[in-house]
Amino acid sequence: MAKKYVVEITPQTCGEVFEEHGEVTTDEAVLFKYPENVALVVFTGGHDVWPELYGENCGWNTYYSIQRDLYEGRMFEQAQKHGIPCAGICRGAQFLCVKAGGKLIQDITGHGGANHKITTNDGRIIRCNSSHHQMQLPNAEAVPLAWSERPLSKHYLNGDGDHVEVDREYEVVYYPTIKSLGCQFHPEWSMTCPQDGIEYAQEVVREYLFGKKAKAA
Repeated sequence: MAKKYVVEITPQTCGEVFEEHGEVTTDEAVLFKYPENVALVVFTGGHDVWPELYGENCGWNTYYSIQRDLYEGRMFEQAQKHGIPCAGICRGAQFLCVKAGGKLIQDITGHGGANHKITTNDGRIIRCNSSHHQMQLPNAEAVPLAWSERPLSKHYLNGDGDHVEVDREYEVVYYPTIKSLGCQFHPEWSMTCPQDGIEYAQEVVREYLFGKKAKAA
């Protein structure tokens, strides 16, 4: 059997969270040389996503890298070309949201560091860490999997500084049209992410991207 790889784009040790699916590598050349052997592509945290990609002006608190967005866009298109599933963490989740046709809330509060609880779509309460000031705003085709147990932000602003109405603060979203999953929190930060948050991130990638639903206890 050919070796399988988990390719991490813009290295930040995120790929290690999903190493059960293949050998983790930060060499993006593998994605082009051996796409048939790549099990998963992982997009990591960092800069905000370029607002032009989702048709908005740049907010006062938005800091983006066009170079990174163009680079990661090429990696994403290669994954799509070969039907390779993608996972995104923090900025990576927001990037995949945009690629699936969604938008981003460009400024929120209350998610700048403290751990908090999230509610899953099957009724569980999971604890996770928090370190972001933007939020996925998925389109109708997306499947929300987890969201903040209670609202934490004082506002939800677009690039023009206008308030946007939202029904929840999205944390984990599955994007079936691009076979991708976005996790807003950081399961790779094992020092700050509770174990149930780490396990939940692994669980939903396993189930939604690889069809391996956990058996009932």
